[in-house]
Amino acid sequence: MRKLSLIIVILASTAAAWWWAQGSDSRPEDETAAVPDTAAGEAAELAESAAADSQQAAEAVTDATPTEDPATKADAAADAAADAAAIAADAAAEAVRASEDSGIAQADKAATEAEAAAEAALDAASRAAEAAAPQADSDAETTAQAARDAAEAAAVAADATAVAARIEDALTPEGFDADKVSAIIRDADISEVQKATLQRLIDTAAANPDLLRAALEQVKAVMK
Repeated sequence: MRKLSLIIVILASTAAAWWWAQGSDSRPEDETAAVPDTAAGEAAELAESAAADSQQAAEAVTDATPTEDPATKADAAADAAADAAAIAADAAAEAVRASEDSGIAQADKAATEAEAAAEAALDAASRAAEAAAPQADSDAETTAQAARDAAEAAAVAADATAVAARIEDALTPEGFDADKVSAIIRDADISEVQKATLQRLIDTAAANPDLLRAALEQVKAVMK
């Protein structure tokens, strides 16, 4: 606490001119903004795209015409499910990395959700592969349903990874989002005094990128 108070005094005296010049009427990006251009953000987008491909391949099995070979469609659905699951696993790994980098409980929760969803996608992809195997005693629709399950799980992994990516990005000067950081502080498992201190720290440094970087690092340090 003594260190935080000292930082606030220093930041307040240095950033006063910036604060009055910039004002406090700026607004962060909307919660539904696109994922950031980071490794975790890109992984989330890839997982979302792969989930859509798996869903489309599953629907192709269901919509196959009498002249089309259902086994071929089922094989394609199984392949798409495998791709979606693998990419979801990669996304989950990025979510874990992002959560470890930020050290924020919300990011850790999102990473845990991404990992669970990736495991579900891998399980569904395995079922799709088994159902599509030549020796399997299953119809094409069984493969299609497994591919749908993989798609749904991959989509969940993508969403959770996007959450972790946004949190990680919000805690950098380049991606700073005042509302998100305030929410992170508000929901943190720390004392009310620490929350108030961190919030004043961020409010004071918000207008100065150089001061903001130190302030955000302090927020992450307290959260860990």
